Amino acid sequence: MVMNRPLRLQPYVVLVILSLGSCTPQSRDDHGGHEPEEGKVAVSVAIPLYENVDPKIKSQVAGFLTGYFSLNQALINDSLDGAKVAAAELSATTVEFDKSGLSGEQMDFYLVHSSNLRVGLKDISGSDDIEKARLGLATVSEAMYALVKAFQPNESTLYYQYCPMARNNEGANWLSVTEELVNPYMGQMMLRCGRTQEKLEP
Repeated sequence: MVMNRPLRLQPYVVLVILSLGSCTPQSRDDHGGHEPEEGKVAVSVAIPLYENVDPKIKSQVAGFLTGYFSLNQALINDSLDGAKVAAAELSATTVEFDKSGLSGEQMDFYLVHSSNLRVGLKDISGSDDIEKARLGLATVSEAMYALVKAFQPNESTLYYQYCPMARNNEGANWLSVTEELVNPYMGQMMLRCGRTQEKLEP
């Protein structure tokens, strides 16, 4: 593994999506998604799509997804203890990641986003409040989105979704296995708040 050479990440193109509307408290039976508040933006970036990915790399990133969805579910259920356990388990999985199948450019990309992933997981593991844990989820989710988009480990469609009220109304994204909104940032208070930004096909 080469550690001292400069990173050669693909240029990032920022797309700003202006949206109207807002999220309001609603019952769990309300299946309507809501748009971000006026003036709020959702930001996504262009990420390289690697065509030649070692199957072992795909399998390991898929393993990250398993842990990530356990973390999401804990926050959906408003369980801080569950989120901390899931974050610790996912963090341990990242430590065991075998990077030998990564090419040079893939290695650079992986090192940046796996580092961000670990930072977010550490924040969640050390949280003494569920809202602080949800702040960590925003960092974790962006790292997971980048890794999934680049290495394409998913065998079924995933949904990249946006909540305008997360992070004190700054907004944040998450990945989901269902197009129906189940918001880990709002939990049981506003489970259906948000909208789907992108579909990640297998």
